[in-house]
Amino acid sequence: MINKNMREKPPETLGLARGLVFMDTPGYDAASVTGMVAGGANVVCFTTGRGSVSGYKPAPTIKLASNTEMYESNRDDMDINCGRIIDGRAALKEMGEEIFRLILETASGGKTRSELLGFGDNEFVPWQMGPVM
Repeated sequence: MINKNMREKPPETLGLARGLVFMDTPGYDAASVTGMVAGGANVVCFTTGRGSVSGYKPAPTIKLASNTEMYESNRDDMDINCGRIIDGRAALKEMGEEIFRLILETASGGKTRSELLGFGDNEFVPWQMGPVM
C-alpha cells in the first residue's frame, strides 16, 4: 500500500528527509546487521558484551565492547572499550566523541579491527530459517 502523502510529493524529493531513521530487523546479530546494510547502512557500530567475532561485510563494523573484561580478552577484535565509562575512567561525553571520531575515520577509509583480521565473509545472513536460539 502506498502512503497517500508519498504520491503527492515529487519523486526527486523522496528519501531526502533528515532525522532519525528506524529500521526493524531481526534480533539475531547476523540477520539484523545484514538487514541494516541492505537498507543502506555504510558503517555499523556493533555493541557487544560477550565478544562476538564478526565483521559484516560489505560495511565496515566498529566493535564497541560494553565491558573492560571482555575488551581485554578480545583486544585484537574490539575497536573501542566502552567499559571505561563503568570503570570510571571515561565520561559518557568523552566516549561518545571517541566513537564519533572513529565513525568519521572509518567512513573515510580507515580499517576496523574486524577488517584488519579479515572477519566478515561468513556473517551475511539475509534470512534464517526456523527458530533462532
